[in-house]
Amino acid sequence: MTTAQAGAGTPVAPAPGGTGTPAADASGADASPGAPFVDDPERMPTAQLEMAAFGDHLIPYVPPEPPAPRSLAPWALALAILALTASLFTGWLLPLGVVALVFSALSLRRPRDSRRVGGWALALAVVSLAFSAGWLIWGFSQLAVV
Repeated sequence: MTTAQAGAGTPVAPAPGGTGTPAADASGADASPGAPFVDDPERMPTAQLEMAAFGDHLIPYVPPEPPAPRSLAPWALALAILALTASLFTGWLLPLGVVALVFSALSLRRPRDSRRVGGWALALAVVSLAFSAGWLIWGFSQLAVV
């Protein structure tokens, strides 16, 4: 049986035995790969397929990862360097050293911040606090002498 003899425009493959009859399975349904519409003989092979609105073919929506928060370690290091530089000349910028100390402590507690930069910021902030406190102690001791 050829395509022209099969009718309804559906191609039918000849049986492996060469008898010209379409291959069929035990249930009597057409098992050839070219017959996907066994349950609907009126359907054309080029008809649109219905798709379910559920199942494995849908890709679940995964929201993008939120951006990582900015690192505090560089800011803490910059403030610590500025506080240390200022503490070499005057002690009145002691609050800047306190802010650098707080920023460096916060940066050490954050998991994505650089621990090396945070450690340097902490060390420089402590040194700047020591120098600023030294200046203030020396300055106030000079006021009492007069």
